[in-house]
Amino acid sequence: MIKAIAFIHKKKSLSHKEFQLYYESTHCPLAKSLLTFEHYERNYVDLAFSYSNDAIGSISIFKYESEKSLGVIADQMGSSAGDVLREDELNFMDVPLNFYVFTGSSENLTSTFQRKIFYLAMEESDLQMLESQAGLEKISDNLVSDHHEIIGVPEYGIMQHMQLEDLKILQKKFPALIFTNSFS
Repeated sequence: MIKAIAFIHKKKSLSHKEFQLYYESTHCPLAKSLLTFEHYERNYVDLAFSYSNDAIGSISIFKYESEKSLGVIADQMGSSAGDVLREDELNFMDVPLNFYVFTGSSENLTSTFQRKIFYLAMEESDLQMLESQAGLEKISDNLVSDHHEIIGVPEYGIMQHMQLEDLKILQKKFPALIFTNSFS
């Protein structure tokens, strides 16, 4: 599986709520009508925990079963459909700040999570940073091969029983964590 993880920055003039509303009610339906997605997930930053990442509005995930599937999307993005989407992005994204990475990591989970945690791993030891934390389930290391600084984007699902106080303690201990709410 090929996974593209996009770090989407919101326009400074929008609140996070306005950003999410526009993304879900306008851009996402438009994208789904123009492109052939196999998997399209939006993970909106939860400011109750991720205040340090206030410019990032969403970590969006696109999954492809093969290079051929990825090629179909690339062709569609190179057409007028891509032009329409890029034009719409200007309505709610700070496009020059956006970036994405491709990963080839596998996922062994069939569970879906309403809330997730992501972070950027710059060193091998960073990949295991949350391994011993109760209430989290590792989804993937999301190993990155084509970036000169980021080696992975570890992705964890937050279990339903995880208490708010536990999440706040985790956020204080690891301020670089990005807490999100998932939509697909």
